[in-house]
Amino acid sequence: MELQQLRYVLAVADTMSFTRAAQRCFVVQSSLSHQVKALEGELGVRLFARTSRRVELTEAGAAFLPGARAALESADRAAQEAAAATGEVRGQVTIGTIPTLTAVDLPGVLRRFCGRHPHVGVTSRTGNSDDLAAAVRAGEIDVAFLGLPDTTEPRGGSPGNASSRSCPATTGSPTGAASTSGTWPTNRSPTSLPGVRAAPRATTRSPPPT
Repeated sequence: MELQQLRYVLAVADTMSFTRAAQRCFVVQSSLSHQVKALEGELGVRLFARTSRRVELTEAGAAFLPGARAALESADRAAQEAAAATGEVRGQVTIGTIPTLTAVDLPGVLRRFCGRHPHVGVTSRTGNSDDLAAAVRAGEIDVAFLGLPDTTEPRGGSPGNASSRSCPATTGSPTGAASTSGTWPTNRSPTSLPGVRAAPRATTRSPPPT
């Protein structure tokens, strides 16, 4: 059993499609299907029921998912801790932005960040301010750049170097509240940068670098 096989299984389970799972994992569908089938052969059970029109989890597949997720999280955490011991930063960061973010060069900031931390994967999600703030509090995204009305006071922090209240950057806090940490406006989508990609609709996470 290989970690990449587990990633493929989770991608299929999340998207309920071998085609979309292959796109998410950046592999050809035949390769992903072969690896999933090989894992099923090793386990001696079918994880997915396939027809020409749909894909569904079997009972065995549903039982397999929690352990597969936990195994991947443990492996990724071990890799990150080993890298951190040498001063290298690894992991995944998901950012949220409103479409009208226009005051600062967010692509430039992300370009510098990716240059300094090449082993950190970055995904981007666009939405309205209320939805992004809720996503930060729920732990679905790590940081959001959004707008606040003049009558709304940021919770969990105070504006830092904010040239305008229209686009504070909020990050998750230990208590789950959003905290204001500054502003990163931009004139372009962050997904125009190499290494920064849009998060899938079904989830804001993507497979970590291997």
